[in-house]
Order: sequence, then C-alpha cells, then structure tokens
Amino acid sequence: MSLFRKYKNISKLKNKSERSYNTVKLSRNSKHLLGINGKNHVAILFNASKPKGKKENIRYINLEHGITCTIYSNNKKKIEKLSILKLETNEENLKEIFLRTMDNIVVNLSNNISEKEIYELTRNLIKLFEKISNKRNIDLTGFWGELFIIKHLKAKELLIEAWHPETNDTFDFLIRNHALEIKTTEKNDRKHIFKYEQLNSKNTKIIIGSVLIRKSRSGSSLLDLKNDILKQINNNDLKEKLQEMYDIYTGSKIQRELDEVRHSCEYAEDHVKFFDSNKVPRIKETPMSGLRNIKFESNLNGIESINDFSNYEFLQ
Repeated sequence: MSLFRKYKNISKLKNKSERSYNTVKLSRNSKHLLGINGKNHVAILFNASKPKGKKENIRYINLEHGITCTIYSNNKKKIEKLSILKLETNEENLKEIFLRTMDNIVVNLSNNISEKEIYELTRNLIKLFEKISNKRNIDLTGFWGELFIIKHLKAKELLIEAWHPETNDTFDFLIRNHALEIKTTEKNDRKHIFKYEQLNSKNTKIIIGSVLIRKSRSGSSLLDLKNDILKQINNNDLKEKLQEMYDIYTGSKIQRELDEVRHSCEYAEDHVKFFDSNKVPRIKETPMSGLRNIKFESNLNGIESINDFSNYEFLQ
C-alpha cells in the first residue's frame, strides 16, 4: 500500500499538539513510522542513531533530530526521541507529492539508519520542495505552453531531456548548444517579453516558439497534457522527469487554480509558430558593465516564421 493511502487511513488527533502523532508503521517490520500530528501535518518518524545528521528548515519541509514526541499507535501511547521529517502544510496536493516521493525512498530503508543517512536519503526530496516553493507564485499559462509544445512536436523525449536544465534557466529547453524558448499568450498578437540573453546568447542556435491560446472549459488541463505525453514516451527516467516538472510547477497550487488552466489544443495547434532568433527584433548592443536583468517587448507579428524544420533539432 502506498504511503499516501496509509496516510488517508490514519485518524486525526483530537489535541492540537505539534509533537503528538497518530502513527502507523512504514511497513510490517519497520521501526520507522508514518504519522499525523495535532496540526494535521504529515511526517516520517525515524528511529535513528548516530552519527549526527544535518537539520533542514525550508518552506514546507522541516527535518529535525532527537525530538521528544508523543506517539500513539494501536491505541497505545509512548514517549520517544526520534528524527522527524515533517511536511508543514495541510494542502493535500503537497502531501501526495511528499508521500509519493517518500515511497521510493523507504522501499529499502534499513531499521538501523543514522541521522546522517536520513539527511543523505532525503536531500533530493528537500531540493524538490525548494523548487516547488520557488515556483509558488508563477503564472501557469507559460507552463501550459511548454507542455503543449512537448505534446505538439515529434521530438518529445529530446524535449524532456532538454527541459529546464539545472545549470541554466535562460531557456525553456537547452541541449547541445540548441535552445528553444516558448512564449505563450492569451492575446491576439505575438508581442512577447524577452530577457536580453534569450535573443543574444553566443554559440547557441535559438528558436522562439510563439503560442496563441484560448481558454476553454472543454479544453486540455495541465494534467491532461502531462498524461497525454506520458502515453507517448517509453523512457522511465524521462517519465520521472516529466512528473517532477509537473510537481514543481503545480505542487503549491490548490485544485481550483489548476482546474481553471484549461485551453484548446486545437486553437493552439492552429496558432503556433516558430522563429529563428536572428529574425526577431531585439537589442543587439552589448550592455554596459553593471547592467543586469534587461527585458524588452518584441513584436513578432509579420516576422518570417520557420517553414523548413530540417535544420532545427527540436523541430524535426
């Protein structure tokens, strides 16, 4: 049974104590626990040993060691000192992401784990929630456009591989000195905001994808697009990356916000165009020393679009 399903079966505490937990074992023979505290925060409670490990306290995630807490299990109460990885939110969407990620971590979890090992095992989960936190105020329109482009083009696996590289977020897609930047708008014209670097990066062949979209109650949601793409790719690592990207962008949103992001794929397919960056109006001058974060609006209406995709890796 998944941790999320186990969490759903745990009764809520009547008291509001942050250090009291209703719990179940992670697995039949595990010394570690899944719990809900008095604030309805979900947590993994580790029976840990030395050597000591690092603590973490970021938005949503808190990792502490040697915490004295009250544990309720099978109608029994006891006081224990444990390492606690806690998700400090009541949002079900984030709880599902947290526990789904933990499912992969706890599969081979030793009963004799150290505090140091806990930190090392959960470091990627902590990084994931840092990214979710950083994207919590982002407009999802652009993310819809990126998912649509992956669905629309043939090179789906290449696009996912190139999607938002860790070391460089100047472009939406970047691989082997080939970049693809997607601009999505609900307006009727192709006027987009660019960073200076998105049209002036040396030694990089840059394509601009311009997508005009229309809201539609019967249109595709972000989840619809993600699931459509998953059906068309076979690489498990890329499937995991797609899911992670979806979690990063949508994790901090409530369901109502996600339900409102629905657009017509048919309209987008009829109104998507690609441009070589060399054709796009831009500031060409090298900025003076000290200038940063230069942005400008560029009008792509009337600009020659790419018709022959053979020379553009992402478009083939």
